[in-house]
Amino acid sequence: MKNTILILLTVFSLSLNAQNIFPVKLDNCKTDKFCLDCGDVKAGYEEQEFLKLQTKLQESLNLTGIKGAVKFQVLIDSKGEACVLSHTDQSKNPISLKIIEELDNFKKWTPAITAGKKEEKSSITMIFSINENKIIGKIERVDISSFKRSFDKPTSPEIFNKTYNYKNDHLKNYKITVWNAKNSNLPNNMNDNITVDKNGLIWLTVDEGLVTFDGKDFKKAEQNITDKGKFFSYYAIASDNNNVKWVYGTKNIYSFDNTKWTKHDSTEIGIDGAYEIINNPKTSEVFFCSDEGLTIYKNGKWSNINKAKIKELPSNRVTYAKRDSKNRIWIGTFSGTVMIDENGKATNFENTSTVLKGKCITSMAEDENGNLYFSLYEFERKEKGKVNNDEGIAISYANGIIKQFTTENSGMPFNHTNCVVYDKNENVIWISTDRAGLIRYDLKDGWENYHNENSDIPTSYISTMTLDEKGNLYLATRQGLVKIEKR
Repeated sequence: MKNTILILLTVFSLSLNAQNIFPVKLDNCKTDKFCLDCGDVKAGYEEQEFLKLQTKLQESLNLTGIKGAVKFQVLIDSKGEACVLSHTDQSKNPISLKIIEELDNFKKWTPAITAGKKEEKSSITMIFSINENKIIGKIERVDISSFKRSFDKPTSPEIFNKTYNYKNDHLKNYKITVWNAKNSNLPNNMNDNITVDKNGLIWLTVDEGLVTFDGKDFKKAEQNITDKGKFFSYYAIASDNNNVKWVYGTKNIYSFDNTKWTKHDSTEIGIDGAYEIINNPKTSEVFFCSDEGLTIYKNGKWSNINKAKIKELPSNRVTYAKRDSKNRIWIGTFSGTVMIDENGKATNFENTSTVLKGKCITSMAEDENGNLYFSLYEFERKEKGKVNNDEGIAISYANGIIKQFTTENSGMPFNHTNCVVYDKNENVIWISTDRAGLIRYDLKDGWENYHNENSDIPTSYISTMTLDEKGNLYLATRQGLVKIEKR
C-alpha cells in the first residue's frame, strides 16, 4: 500500500505519489493515491490495439487545417483500466474532448509493475500531435529527476484572505534557522515527515531516504534488512514511549529499537503500509492509519478497528487518528470523521449538524484545558476544481461546542491545512499550509502568517511539523528543515 495523502491532503512525494500535472484538471478519476510514471516496468498499452484507437480518431475527426499538440495525463490502474486526469488544452477543443473519451474507454492498457507486483495506480503522459491531417499519439515518459528539480524552488505564497491585516508582531521574537542541501549535508530538500525521539534526535524523511539530525549533522538512518532494489522510500514515521522508531517504507512497516531494525509481517499485523503513524504518549499506543482501518500496537500486541467492528466508522480508509485526554479516539477517514468515546460508543459526524460534517480530520492537537484542534479536509467538495475550500481548522471546546475557522471568519490566510501543533509555552496554535506558509494563532484574535516573502522561512509549502521538549518548532518543507525558536 502506498501513502497518499497525499493528493487528498495536497501533499505528495515526488518519487511515489503525484498530482494532476497539467493545468486543465478533470474530476472523473479517483485520485487519492498514485505514482508518477513509476515501476520497474512502466505502464503503457498494447501496441496493436492502440493503433486501432489512433485509426478510429483519424477517421472520426475533421483534422483539416489543424496543427498542434496536446498532452494528457492518464491514470492506469492494476486492472488495465484508465481515465484522464489532466491535460494542456485550455480551449476545450472538441478534438481534445474526443481524445479524452477514447482514452477513458480504451481497454488495453498495461499496468506498471514494481518488484513483480502491479502498481495499484500509475499515471503516464500521452502526447497527441496533429500535422498534415494526421493524428499521432504516443507516450512521453516523465524525466523524474527534472520533475523533482522543478519543485526544488520556493513558490510565492497564495493568500486568499484579502481582508485580514497581518501585522506579524511576534515574528521578531523568533530565530529561524534553515538547513538545506546547499548549506549542510542534508541529502536533498524534499522533507515530508518528521519526528523527535526521546534523545532529542530528529528523524526526517527525505526523498527516497531517511536521516537523523543532532543539531549539527545529518546522518543516514536507512533500514538495513530489506533490499532496496531500484526504488525504496519512506512515507510515515513516529517515535513511541519506549523510544522505538516506527517507519513505513515501501510495502512494509519497520521498527527500530536503536540497535536493530525489524520488519513486521503484513500477514500478522494486517497492514503493509500506513498513511500516518501516531504515538499516543498517555496510553503507550501507536496508531497506524491505513486502508484496512485503524491498527493499534500496544505492549507487543496488535489490534484493529474497522467497519466490521464499528458500524459507525464511515470507511476503512483511515487517514488520521489520535486519542485525547478523555480517552476518546478521533478518527478521520476519506468518508468522514468518527469519535469513539471511553465507553466504546461511536459518533459518526456525518450524522450530525456540526462543522465536522463533510470533513475529514487530518491532524489533531490538545491543550491543557482539553480543547481539541483539528486540521480539516473537505472530502465532498461542492465546487470541483476550487482551491480554497470549506476547510481551515476546527476547535472542539471542552464544553462540547465545535467551531470552524476559515478565511471567511478569521485570520486564516488559506483554508487547506496540513498540520496543527499546540505550543503550551506560548499558548498558541501553529498551523501549516501548502500554499500560504505557517500560521500563528494566539487563540484570541491574533493571527500571524509567516512565509518566504516576509520571513526567513524558505517556502510557502510546509508538509508537517513537530515540537521538541524545549518548545522549538521544526518544519519539514520542500526547501529543507526549518527550526523556529524563541529568542
